[in-house]
Amino acid sequence: MYRQGDVLLKRVVVIPAGAKLADGERVVERGELTGHAHRLEGMAAIYTRYGVMYVLAGAGARLVHEEHAAIDLPPGDYQVIRQREFDGEQARYVND
Repeated sequence: MYRQGDVLLKRVVVIPAGAKLADGERVVERGELTGHAHRLEGMAAIYTRYGVMYVLAGAGARLVHEEHAAIDLPPGDYQVIRQREFDGEQARYVND
């Protein structure tokens, strides 16, 4: 597992069949408060299936962010999990 701020990448055996390749930027999560982004560099792609995000990392893939140390990702498949918090009444995603 790899954590960068409020984003966790958890290794999975395989990205589920039927997952769709995401178009555009390779942004895993954009910070709502700062506008900074957790984004992929190198050989990596984002897939989604039923609202769940996955990362296919190849050789040289990195997860980068302006306020956190970059993470070199070993080749493989990962599920993206966003950190949530509970305030006693409701759960919500943490804003980075």
